[in-house]
Amino acid sequence: MSIATITSLVTAAVAVVGVPAVYMQARAARLSAEAAGRAQLQHTRRTSQHAASVEVLTAADELKRACDNSGSATWWLTMIYEDEASDDNRRRERATEQRESAEQRQEEAQGHGYEAFERLVKAVARLELEGPDSLIASAARLADLGDLLQLQGQSTSFDEDDLVYVTEHEQQPFTWVVSQFAEARRKFILDTRSYFNDI
Repeated sequence: MSIATITSLVTAAVAVVGVPAVYMQARAARLSAEAAGRAQLQHTRRTSQHAASVEVLTAADELKRACDNSGSATWWLTMIYEDEASDDNRRRERATEQRESAEQRQEEAQGHGYEAFERLVKAVARLELEGPDSLIASAARLADLGDLLQLQGQSTSFDEDDLVYVTEHEQQPFTWVVSQFAEARRKFILDTRSYFNDI
């Protein structure tokens, strides 16, 4: 056997073994890159879902504070109206002096409540887009109750024991709305923890 024949045989053997080995390495590298890409996409999605969940909770808390402030401003305005109807001249004068600033405070507080509710609705919509599906129902419940929560600051004749329509045919005292909002917030937090802790 000549050197040329041996060289040809060795070259053929390397080609038979080497080409599939290079193909296998390239395939393994491609599969590894795809897996890394999927993991990065999953991480990005979870981060986005977490941010959407935090946004819902932040908006719900802001709405509660805004509604409390609106209720307080409305109560103060109610007291001023009562003082203006008083027989005591001094109380009437003081009430008249404070009325404009109290009306402005009540209007600003009510406006802040509307803005906070709009932020909650937008946060829930973002959560509906981002997911996860298991959090959407409890977030929507927060928004529904948040809409009712705004009733507190809309009228100077409003009382916390007044009945409000919670569905088309069902009425409950406003205090029920407040407690249900707190319960819906707690449920949303528990659902969020459960989802993100199970990942």
